[in-house]
Amino acid sequence: MNDIQFFFSIISLFIGVAAISISSFIYMSNRKTTLKFFIGLNMSFFLIQNAITLSIYAASVGRPDSFITLLSNCLDMLGTSFSSLFGILLINALLGKEITKIKKIAVGSVFVFQLIGILICNVNDQFVTLKYALKISIIIVIIYEVLMIILNYRQIGNKELKIAIKVFTMVTIVFFPFLIFEAVRVYIPWLRNVLLLKMLSLPAFFIVINIYALMFANKYFNSPTFIEKDRLTAFFIHKYSITEKEIEVIELLLAGDTYKQIAEKLFIANKTVDNHVQNIYKKLEVTSKIQLSNLIRSKE
Repeated sequence: MNDIQFFFSIISLFIGVAAISISSFIYMSNRKTTLKFFIGLNMSFFLIQNAITLSIYAASVGRPDSFITLLSNCLDMLGTSFSSLFGILLINALLGKEITKIKKIAVGSVFVFQLIGILICNVNDQFVTLKYALKISIIIVIIYEVLMIILNYRQIGNKELKIAIKVFTMVTIVFFPFLIFEAVRVYIPWLRNVLLLKMLSLPAFFIVINIYALMFANKYFNSPTFIEKDRLTAFFIHKYSITEKEIEVIELLLAGDTYKQIAEKLFIANKTVDNHVQNIYKKLEVTSKIQLSNLIRSKE
């Protein structure tokens, strides 16, 4: 039983290394904020996978080495807390959402709570209430990320990103019951050794996620950014055949200017601004200012 789990875990580790390596190579040429968060999330998952693999190995040996146990606990602590941090940051970045001061405080608080909480539980396993609180916090983070995607899905302008997020959400929803099982199985004796459920929880989830991360990094991130320092890039301008006047209009729209303000700054009529905006929407295949912003910011 442990041999099969160990085999699944090793496979997920190899795929994880490939996903991180390819993403890092892409980042060297396209330094995108979203890609940085994506790599951080993948590395967090990789730490968790290593912790799981070490735990399975220790269990199969029968006499777990204290160093292996300590290393596994440390990797799990870092991986879990950082996955919550980078997961929330990545979702917000992909959706083109601003990371406000309140969000930073909230995300930072969750990160610190999980990091310190897991450390305490590893030192002293008598804190049962804290263990439950940590598991609940992880579940809340996952629910938050899924809800963010569902609530903002229609406002996503990039079609590739829309498909990618849809697939990721479906995978998470399918595996979510099994992830819950993984969190509570130690407290339910008759579920502890159900092999099928073990296979469908963390090992299989990470294999699927790593394969998908590998494909997503190569397809979505392997292209230049659309905007840098609030200026549209040459790649974006050429890709969508944007005119000089449309560049000015887009940059002012992204800055938060109204049609009237844009008209005054560019010395053109309000109707002309509207015509430019409609042409921009048509070229970019978006229908609103929010979709326009999300399309451009998601490639930042």
